[in-house]
Amino acid sequence: MENQPSTSIGAGMSGTNSETSVTGAGTSASSAHATVDRLAQTAHETVDKLAAKAGPALERMRGTTTSLRERMRGKASEWSSMEQEWVEAARGYVREHPFTSLAIAALAGMVIARMTHHR
Repeated sequence: MENQPSTSIGAGMSGTNSETSVTGAGTSASSAHATVDRLAQTAHETVDKLAAKAGPALERMRGTTTSLRERMRGKASEWSSMEQEWVEAARGYVREHPFTSLAIAALAGMVIARMTHHR
C-alpha cells in the first residue's frame, strides 16, 4: 500500500507541474502577443507619419511634373512652328535662286565629306 500513496503523490505532483507549465506557456504566449501588438501599433504609427509627410511632397511633385509637361509641350509646339517656317523659307530661297542653292549644297557636301574622311 505504500505504492498507492506515492503514486497519488507522484500524480499530484505531475499535475501541478503540468499546470505550472501550461500557466507559464500561457503567460509567455500572452506576453509575446502583447509584444507583437505593440510592434504592429508602432509600425502603423510610423507608416501613418510617413504617409502624412509623403502626401504633400507627392502633390508638389505632381504639380511640378504637370507644369513641366505643359511647358515642354509649348516648347515642342513652338519648335515645330519654327521648323515649318525655316522649311518654307528654304523652299522659297531654292525657288528664287536654284543655281546658288545647288552651289551651296555642293560646297556643303564637300565640307562634310572632308570632315568625315578618314586617313
